[in-house]
Amino acid sequence: MIDWVIMFFFLLYEAGFLNLEQIFITNLFLLIICRGIYIIAYYLRYYKDYDNELGEGVKLFSKNEIIYFSIKQVSLILFGMIYYPIAIFISFYSLMMSTSYVKHISKNIRFKYVDLVAKTFNVLIPLGGIIWCLFIERNYYSIAAIGISLIAFLHYGIKTSDLSLSKLIEKYDKRRFNKIPKFAQLIGVFLLIATPTTIISISAIYAVPEKRTYMIEMRDGVKLATDVYLAPASFGIPKPVILIRTPYGKNEMGIYRTFYSTQDYHLVIQDLRGTHDSEGGDDFILFIKAYQDGVDTINWLLDRSWCNGRIASAGPSALCINQYYYAGMAPEGLVAQQLWFGTPELYDHAIYQGSYHKSSVETWIQSTAPDNWRYQLDTLFAYSSPKNDTLYNSTSLSIPIGPHYSNISVYGIHAGGWYDHFLGGTIDGYIGYDDHGTLEAKGHQKMIIGPWTHVNIWSTEQGDLKYPKNSLGFDMLFSWEQDIFDAALLGKSINWAGTRVAYYLMGDVDTPSDEWNYWRYAYDWPLDHIDDKWYFKSTGGLINSTLPSINKNFSYLYDPRDPIPNRGGQNQPFDLIGPMDQRSIENRSDVLIFETPELTESVEIVGRIMGNLFVTSNCTDTDFTIKLTDVYPDGRSMLICDGSLTTRSRYNYTTDVFMSGNQINVYELLVDCWSTAYVFASGHRIRVAISSSNFPRFAANPNTGAPLAYSYLNYNIANNTILVGPDHPSCLILPRLVNMSSTHTSY
Repeated sequence: MIDWVIMFFFLLYEAGFLNLEQIFITNLFLLIICRGIYIIAYYLRYYKDYDNELGEGVKLFSKNEIIYFSIKQVSLILFGMIYYPIAIFISFYSLMMSTSYVKHISKNIRFKYVDLVAKTFNVLIPLGGIIWCLFIERNYYSIAAIGISLIAFLHYGIKTSDLSLSKLIEKYDKRRFNKIPKFAQLIGVFLLIATPTTIISISAIYAVPEKRTYMIEMRDGVKLATDVYLAPASFGIPKPVILIRTPYGKNEMGIYRTFYSTQDYHLVIQDLRGTHDSEGGDDFILFIKAYQDGVDTINWLLDRSWCNGRIASAGPSALCINQYYYAGMAPEGLVAQQLWFGTPELYDHAIYQGSYHKSSVETWIQSTAPDNWRYQLDTLFAYSSPKNDTLYNSTSLSIPIGPHYSNISVYGIHAGGWYDHFLGGTIDGYIGYDDHGTLEAKGHQKMIIGPWTHVNIWSTEQGDLKYPKNSLGFDMLFSWEQDIFDAALLGKSINWAGTRVAYYLMGDVDTPSDEWNYWRYAYDWPLDHIDDKWYFKSTGGLINSTLPSINKNFSYLYDPRDPIPNRGGQNQPFDLIGPMDQRSIENRSDVLIFETPELTESVEIVGRIMGNLFVTSNCTDTDFTIKLTDVYPDGRSMLICDGSLTTRSRYNYTTDVFMSGNQINVYELLVDCWSTAYVFASGHRIRVAISSSNFPRFAANPNTGAPLAYSYLNYNIANNTILVGPDHPSCLILPRLVNMSSTHTSY
């Protein structure tokens, strides 16, 4: 309901029907003057009649009628304030009635010219107003309002003003308010006052804020386009500031203007360097200067008279990523952050997740920086790995050079989805802020992870699945955020001693159960758990904690000319995304399948998933991929999480360590599939699919050792092998909770 109210008043303001400055200055001033003249003329009109026609002790109006007369004046002013043409109608009607009263005053004071002046003004008032609105102000709504006021005066006003005092009393006697039931009187009074007051109050809250535009100069002389929206009706009074820095265009951020203005914050929206209206040149790299530009912008804000010195930053995805880096420089004044669906490790999560995120990186850069996207890609892959300290260190909080977790001093609300492209970053960001930040940050972080794809908190549909309505995250996310922002920006109290993590435990969407598809709450993350090893068997089975007794090698040929097409997962929204059925790509000769029999009881996993593989290859470099799926009774193989590892980067991204290409040498790999919270229901099966491609989610490795963005015309066909059994115990590591006292099912 509140969303509709916000939209209604926002549209009224956008259309120009409501204007806060006009309500409280023009409309109110006009009404007070004109209605004041009316009240004075009304009193003088009957002053002599009162002495001549009424005896001693007789009152013109009863006490209640005096009250209602006063309420009427207040109500007319309040209703007139709402909309300028209404104010014009009431004002001109009041003035014309006043001149009619003045005409009768002339009889008592015996001044013959008063009557002529009154009649003249009865003509000049509406005529002058129409001329003004037609040729000067050019407001046709106001012309219509003057015309209606003239009709009302001719039809009703003249008759009323001509009544003598005795006739007026007789008229009021016929409609005495005392004859109306008391409860009806109270309801009427309430509606007369409450209705316009409510509209004016909501108008003040949901007003379109005052906009100012600046080009803020950074330390290297580059200027960034910045819009400032002062809180409605604040008139520049110092208040907390919400800062949003975006590569998607500051003019497209209307939802933030609506949301944060209603909370009485000043809002600042800035185009990132090199995007939209900001400067940057042809040689900028997205995010690389974020840690400096953010600090320079915050310092500029602190010098503004309308900033009270307390700043919070907000925004999901790319808007979130750049927040991490300037927070890592400990800028004065930054006290809180909304960190949704982003990462503090650009290389380790956004560009790579064990292997190169081809589609996400290339598609996103081309759409975000269309003028220099090729330069950006060439720069990223001028090295086979990120050996350039400027590129790597400026976009990582885990490296103690430049922005770093140890400098973090903000309250934070971290949010992500189990099927989000930046899930690993959400979790690492929460842990980094909470465990390694300053005293202001430690213990002052909250995290929410739902069954969501990238920023898809408003829908129950994720990939091929539809989760229950309790999976929607909008209300919880903004409630938690508001608590944190209120504490950091306004000094309100907040309880940090309770549960600070909410995560959605997923499961079978077809079978309702109390065991899955509900929210759990925890005091911290990660939760206490044991890593169970689910070993791959020589028969293609998957067994928990029991080492197989038979060794076996599973080999397949990976041809980079025919990679396995991607079917969802933790992708960006422009690709297939979320939990999707994998059956169509599991029956290939280059896919190995290991799975359990039908489960006789449910299996719950909460935490980080790792693949521990023992492998050989005839190539010096190749990829190994892992997918974990839930096989439903009807045969659907629904993706839960996946991972990939380019073998040259098995130790880190800054050092290439190639394999021998000799299949005698066995290499142990740890493939990170990130995290999940899932229950495999009884009657289902746990399946693991292993291969060497998942395109274009990950680049198709040419198996040559060449840089991953180049040399695709040259390739090798890889003969890749997975070894299983007691000598080489390849397995999938699934976390099992052991201390449920740290978890609650209600908040």
